Amino acid sequence: MLGRRTFDVGAGLWGDVPFPVPCFVLTHEDREELVKKSGTFTFVTDGIESALRQARAAAGEKDVRLMGADIAQQFIKAGLLDEIQINLVPVLLGDGVRLFEHLGTEHIEPESTRVIESSGVIHLRFRVAK
Repeated sequence: MLGRRTFDVGAGLWGDVPFPVPCFVLTHEDREELVKKSGTFTFVTDGIESALRQARAAAGEKDVRLMGADIAQQFIKAGLLDEIQINLVPVLLGDGVRLFEHLGTEHIEPESTRVIESSGVIHLRFRVAK
Protein backbone atom coordinates (compact mmCIF):
# COMPACT_ATOMS: atom_id res chain seq x y z
CA MET A 1 0.00 0.00 0.00
CA LEU A 2 1.32 3.42 -0.86
CA GLY A 3 0.23 7.00 -1.19
CA ARG A 4 -0.33 8.89 -4.40
CA ARG A 5 2.81 10.98 -3.94
CA THR A 6 4.97 7.85 -3.60
CA PHE A 7 3.19 6.40 -6.64
CA ASP A 8 3.76 9.60 -8.67
CA VAL A 9 7.46 9.69 -7.78
CA GLY A 10 8.14 5.96 -8.11
CA ALA A 11 5.97 4.67 -10.95
CA GLY A 12 8.21 5.98 -13.69
CA LEU A 13 11.37 4.80 -11.94
CA TRP A 14 9.99 1.33 -11.16
CA GLY A 15 8.48 0.75 -14.61
CA ASP A 16 6.36 -1.87 -12.84
CA VAL A 17 4.92 -2.34 -9.36
CA PRO A 18 7.56 -1.84 -6.61
CA PHE A 19 7.04 -5.45 -5.44
CA PRO A 20 5.51 -8.34 -7.41
CA VAL A 21 2.17 -8.11 -5.59
CA PRO A 22 -1.06 -6.14 -5.92
CA CYS A 23 -0.48 -2.52 -4.84
CA PHE A 24 -3.15 -0.26 -3.38
CA VAL A 25 -2.65 3.47 -3.85
CA LEU A 26 -4.45 5.80 -1.42
CA THR A 27 -5.61 8.86 -3.32
CA HIS A 28 -8.41 11.40 -3.67
CA GLU A 29 -8.42 10.97 -7.46
CA ASP A 30 -10.60 8.32 -9.13
CA ARG A 31 -8.53 6.22 -11.53
CA GLU A 32 -8.92 2.92 -13.29
CA GLU A 33 -6.71 0.02 -12.20
CA LEU A 34 -3.28 0.13 -13.76
CA VAL A 35 -2.09 -3.34 -14.77
CA LYS A 36 1.67 -3.88 -14.92
CA LYS A 37 3.78 -6.95 -15.66
CA SER A 38 4.24 -8.03 -12.01
CA GLY A 39 1.04 -6.74 -10.43
CA THR A 40 -1.73 -4.18 -10.44
CA PHE A 41 -2.09 -0.71 -8.96
CA THR A 42 -5.59 -0.30 -7.50
CA PHE A 43 -6.49 3.29 -6.60
CA VAL A 44 -8.48 3.58 -3.35
CA THR A 45 -10.42 6.77 -2.67
CA ASP A 46 -12.52 5.79 0.35
CA GLY A 47 -9.91 5.87 3.13
CA ILE A 48 -7.24 3.87 4.89
CA GLU A 49 -9.63 1.34 6.45
CA SER A 50 -10.97 0.39 3.01
CA ALA A 51 -7.45 0.19 1.58
CA LEU A 52 -6.38 -2.03 4.48
CA ARG A 53 -9.36 -4.38 3.99
CA GLN A 54 -8.58 -4.69 0.28
CA ALA A 55 -4.86 -5.22 0.89
CA ARG A 56 -5.52 -7.86 3.57
CA ALA A 57 -7.91 -9.70 1.26
CA ALA A 58 -5.29 -9.69 -1.51
CA ALA A 59 -2.46 -10.71 0.86
CA GLY A 60 -4.27 -13.64 2.45
CA GLU A 61 -1.96 -14.95 5.16
CA LYS A 62 0.95 -12.69 4.13
CA ASP A 63 1.87 -9.29 5.59
CA VAL A 64 0.58 -5.99 4.25
CA ARG A 65 3.31 -3.39 3.79
CA LEU A 66 3.19 0.38 3.49
CA MET A 67 5.38 2.77 1.52
CA GLY A 68 5.51 6.51 2.13
CA ALA A 69 5.71 8.78 5.14
CA ASP A 70 2.21 10.29 4.85
CA ILE A 71 0.54 6.88 4.64
CA ALA A 72 2.60 5.60 7.58
CA GLN A 73 1.57 8.65 9.64
CA GLN A 74 -2.11 8.02 8.89
CA PHE A 75 -1.85 4.38 9.93
CA ILE A 76 0.10 5.22 13.11
CA LYS A 77 -2.48 7.86 14.12
CA ALA A 78 -5.33 5.41 13.49
CA GLY A 79 -3.63 2.67 15.55
CA LEU A 80 -3.53 0.34 12.53
CA LEU A 81 0.21 -0.27 12.39
CA ASP A 82 1.79 -3.31 14.06
CA GLU A 83 5.43 -2.81 13.03
CA ILE A 84 7.68 -0.16 11.58
CA GLN A 85 10.69 -1.14 9.50
CA ILE A 86 13.07 1.61 8.49
CA ASN A 87 15.89 1.05 6.04
CA LEU A 88 18.16 3.96 6.91
CA VAL A 89 20.50 4.95 4.07
CA PRO A 90 22.93 7.80 4.76
CA VAL A 91 21.67 10.24 2.13
CA LEU A 92 20.47 13.69 3.16
CA LEU A 93 17.62 15.05 1.10
CA GLY A 94 16.65 18.71 1.11
CA ASP A 95 12.93 18.11 0.81
CA GLY A 96 10.24 15.53 1.38
CA VAL A 97 7.81 14.35 4.05
CA ARG A 98 9.29 13.53 7.45
CA LEU A 99 8.25 10.08 8.63
CA PHE A 100 7.45 11.01 12.23
CA GLU A 101 5.98 14.47 11.69
CA HIS A 102 2.32 15.36 12.29
CA LEU A 103 1.63 12.49 14.68
CA GLY A 104 -0.07 14.64 17.29
CA THR A 105 0.66 14.83 21.00
CA GLU A 106 0.00 11.21 21.99
CA HIS A 107 3.10 9.46 23.34
CA ILE A 108 4.12 6.57 21.07
CA GLU A 109 6.96 4.34 22.23
CA PRO A 110 7.81 1.62 19.70
CA GLU A 111 9.81 -1.38 20.93
CA SER A 112 13.01 -2.14 19.03
CA THR A 113 12.94 -5.75 17.81
CA ARG A 114 15.82 -5.85 15.32
CA VAL A 115 18.82 -3.85 14.14
CA ILE A 116 21.01 -4.98 11.25
CA GLU A 117 23.96 -2.77 10.33
CA SER A 118 26.13 -2.73 7.23
CA SER A 119 28.33 -0.11 5.59
CA GLY A 120 25.57 1.24 3.34
CA VAL A 121 22.33 0.80 5.28
CA ILE A 122 20.94 0.17 8.75
CA HIS A 123 17.73 -1.88 8.97
CA LEU A 124 15.62 -1.00 12.01
CA ARG A 125 12.47 -2.84 13.07
CA PHE A 126 10.08 -1.75 15.82
CA ARG A 127 6.89 -3.22 17.27
CA VAL A 128 4.19 -0.61 17.81
CA ALA A 129 2.48 -0.96 21.21
CA LYS A 130 -1.31 -0.81 21.07
